[in-house]
Amino acid sequence: MSLINRRECGLRQHLQMMSRFIDSTARGAQLSMILRSPDSDPAKALVGMKGALERIGASARVILTRLEPESDLKQLFASLCELAPQSPSRELIRWARNPRLLDAHEQVTYGDTACWAGDAMRRDADKRNALAILDDGAAEAVTFGQRAFAALWRCSVEVPERRLIGPASARPFGAYEQVTDPAVDPVALPPMPQGWPLVRH
Repeated sequence: MSLINRRECGLRQHLQMMSRFIDSTARGAQLSMILRSPDSDPAKALVGMKGALERIGASARVILTRLEPESDLKQLFASLCELAPQSPSRELIRWARNPRLLDAHEQVTYGDTACWAGDAMRRDADKRNALAILDDGAAEAVTFGQRAFAALWRCSVEVPERRLIGPASARPFGAYEQVTDPAVDPVALPPMPQGWPLVRH
């Protein structure tokens, strides 16, 4: 499978998981994400479905190992702020800038319901293992994922404000423009190959 097709399948996978989370979770649940960069598929799914997450009162926290692409970082941060408008940036997003943290795997916990794990963040996107594991309804896996996120959060640093909103902005910190990009439609993406993702119960 080509890298482009793999990325399309990965994004579709995360849109589907986000949809299930929105449909089944209790109001006010929280997502936690450990991601390689702001253009990782789970980040794109969060931005694309921000409106639906907002309607159920969900919020999210994100750890990144890279802060590029800049435009994706700012869009992701704007979405996090809209989901939790009263929270300062240090409570929403952090930077795992220490190279020793790159051995951690990408991970998303969907409230208390599911946990997804992908490849190590150190590996280049074109050399990554396509295998991903989704533990759905497995409380032990979710608890482990939440503990891993909390540990990595403590080891990470705050993202400089200038990286999140840009030096040219005259808006006060905490005031953000509405993200105008249309929500991502899972139906518009090509179907995933049979057997993707690997789901463990």
